[in-house]
Amino acid sequence: MALQFKRVKRAFGFDESRTEKYFVTPDRALPVGFEYLCEVIAMASGFSMGIVRAVVYDLVRSMKTFIQQGHTVQVEGLGSFIPSFNAKSSTEEEEANANSIYRTKLRFVPCMELREMMEKLELVSSDKTNVPSSGTDSSEEEEERPGGL
Repeated sequence: MALQFKRVKRAFGFDESRTEKYFVTPDRALPVGFEYLCEVIAMASGFSMGIVRAVVYDLVRSMKTFIQQGHTVQVEGLGSFIPSFNAKSSTEEEEANANSIYRTKLRFVPCMELREMMEKLELVSSDKTNVPSSGTDSSEEEEERPGGL
């Protein structure tokens, strides 16, 4: 499997000269929906679609409850979900209160297995103009093979 990327040219707002620069960004595939995910889990596990859907739904519902209470939720084989926030700093102690919080967020820290998988992930360009030449005649087209096979 490989993660595809594309080359993009953009002017950044923080650059006063507004110089256009190139960078690469993930070329994301379509999102996997809840129903399809449950269907794949059901096929792999042998459990019925209804059982899988109920278990995943209850997992999410239970996670919400614990996260709302301020707990970090660890899901084996997936990672940790950590409630957090951003707050403004102040030189006055009284000003460091709930009003100084300007964004709540949920951090996700993947488990070791997922981190290792991401480190080993192959990166390939989805930009068809960025394919290196193979040394063959330019009139011949090479067949694209998924996964580089």
